[in-house]
Amino acid sequence: MISGAILSLLGFTSCEINALRCEYGMPYANFKVNGEVKAADTGKPIEGIAVKFYLNSRIGDYYCPQFITDKDGKVNESFTLLPDEDDIMLTFEDIDGEEHGGLFASDTLRAKDLKITFVEDKKSTWHQGDYDITFEAKLKKADKQ
Repeated sequence: MISGAILSLLGFTSCEINALRCEYGMPYANFKVNGEVKAADTGKPIEGIAVKFYLNSRIGDYYCPQFITDKDGKVNESFTLLPDEDDIMLTFEDIDGEEHGGLFASDTLRAKDLKITFVEDKKSTWHQGDYDITFEAKLKKADKQ
């Protein structure tokens, strides 16, 4: 019990990687995700699409909590993660069904499909820089079964 208290004072904790926490003394990067989701057939923005940010790193896949597109089909979110990325991926899922223009099929955009801009922070030891990620997704209507 005493050792746990001492370790917590030093900034050590036990946690899962999926918790996405950046503890004291760990390198981190800031991520900004900006983009728009539209219907492939009409070009109209789609509200209510879940956008999940995945980071495929050497220590496993993990993602930030999902973001939901607004009434203009847009997402503009910022968050902090461990910067050890090999492949950034966004997934799109229609979570409201028929409510906003019909049921849309899920889709994925990988790093090659995204505009990723990296700005290195040369003034800080722990901060590994900023990533601006821009996307435009066009979802097709789902096949009705």
